[in-house]
This record gives sequence, structure tokens and C-alpha cells, in this order.
Amino acid sequence: MAEQTIDKFINGVHNLIDTENIPKDAAQDSSNWFTQDGSIKLINGKVVLGAEGVAGGCKGEFFGYKNDGSTVHWRKVATVIQYFNGTAWVDVVTGLTASNEYVFQNYSSLAGNFTFAVGLDGIYKFHNANPASFISLFNA
Repeated sequence: MAEQTIDKFINGVHNLIDTENIPKDAAQDSSNWFTQDGSIKLINGKVVLGAEGVAGGCKGEFFGYKNDGSTVHWRKVATVIQYFNGTAWVDVVTGLTASNEYVFQNYSSLAGNFTFAVGLDGIYKFHNANPASFISLFNA
């Protein structure tokens, strides 16, 4: 399918009619679409980042933001919290419990943009401008 950009979202979302009858400047249930710069675009597909690892699940995944708007991809797998540097996953926090899930959240201040990771093993604060370093905010 060719890439398609809808500049004016005139006909909105249609979810009651057949797919073949949906106007060209509309979306069906907004599935596989994302909004950008006042228009919606069709999501083309997914790309695997980094090399495939050992079997197991991801216990948390998130995108943090830098001051220039670029993203830092965070995840918690096995016993580590990692970020993706563009070519490979880099371990930042190690020694975590493998089964614990983590949630991530962005925070912006005058000092910059940060990502917090919270789980049973602790609370961690990452400065997205320098994702390789972190601060542990856990106090037993």
C-alpha cells in the first residue's frame, strides 16, 4: 500500500460503514493512524529495534523526550533497565528482580526533560539528555 497523508481531516472517523465505502479523507476507528502536524498519517508497520535476545517478555516500555523533541526509547527486560542508542540496547540499571514490572513517566522542568521508572525494586530518575546515568530515589 502506498503511503498516504491526509492534510484535512474533513470526514472524521467512520466505524459504522464498510471499509470500502469510507471516504478517502477519513479513518475507520482510528486504527493504524497517528496524528502529526494537524493531519493524520497511516502507520506503515513495525520495526524490531536491536538484536533479538533470550526468550522472555518486556516488563515495561516507554519513550522519553529530549529538549529538541527527539525520543529516548526505554524498556525493562529481565534484570535491567535499558535505553536504545540508535543501534543497540544499553544497560543502565542492573540487578533488578526479573519478574517485577516497571512503569515509566515523563517529567519536564527548567533543568530539562526526565523519565522516571517506578517498580518494586526502586524509583529511578533518568535525564534524557544523558540516558546512561541515573539517580536512585529509593530510601529503605
